[in-house]
Amino acid sequence: MHLADALGLGSSAVVALVGAGGKKTAMGQLTAEGTSDGDAVGYTTTTAMPPPPDLPIVLTGPDEWRSDLTAKEPPVAFAHESVADPERVERKVRGFEPEVVDRIADSGLFDWLLVKADGARKREFKAPGSGEPVIPSTATHVVPVASVAVVGETLTTDVVHRPERVAAITALDVGDTITAMAVGTVLTHPAGGLRNAPSEATVIPLVNKADTESRRQTAKAVLTDALSQTSRCSRGIVTSFEAGICEVVTATPEREASND
Repeated sequence: MHLADALGLGSSAVVALVGAGGKKTAMGQLTAEGTSDGDAVGYTTTTAMPPPPDLPIVLTGPDEWRSDLTAKEPPVAFAHESVADPERVERKVRGFEPEVVDRIADSGLFDWLLVKADGARKREFKAPGSGEPVIPSTATHVVPVASVAVVGETLTTDVVHRPERVAAITALDVGDTITAMAVGTVLTHPAGGLRNAPSEATVIPLVNKADTESRRQTAKAVLTDALSQTSRCSRGIVTSFEAGICEVVTATPEREASND
């Protein structure tokens, strides 16, 4: 199954990706799928990001974007400016305020607009800080992402961005072993993956790096727990972009009945 099909993207979508452990890879996958199907795809951020290696990058201003982006054939990545002396990467660009992204989304230049809406400092798992995520109001889909590789690891900054925030919304303490239940809780918690999601957006959690059968089963357990904790999400997605896995996990009938 294609990721776009699993997400239920139609002919027009604004997809905000949050969390850690696969946002950029998922955005690259959606760019490839949309382009293959003839869709005009835009790729940007409301925070900062390394430019995607396989796309041209356009640096433009909040008033100049229409002419600058019209001059480029999609798919195209765009942002506001380069970040001076970026940490951990050779190059990084800073994106736009969400209001500017909303105007670009409404302009009709792109069929699919993909938005990296927070950062994770190359960690596998995170919970958002007080100013995160920065999701445009036009987002039709919000995709909270986590890597299944963190299950069984220790809740520290070695693998988790802001472990203290994860501890605050789970039963864990910093230094504890990360459980599938804890990852599921963060993905669909109001202070986690649901934070700042527009009320009308479809929210679909994604658990990545299910590269083995064991991890695949663990990822399903994560999503089963995540979906049991909210009526906001009716399905989640297990992925391994390395192994070509994209599988939908749906909420159980028992959960759906309990939320009626």
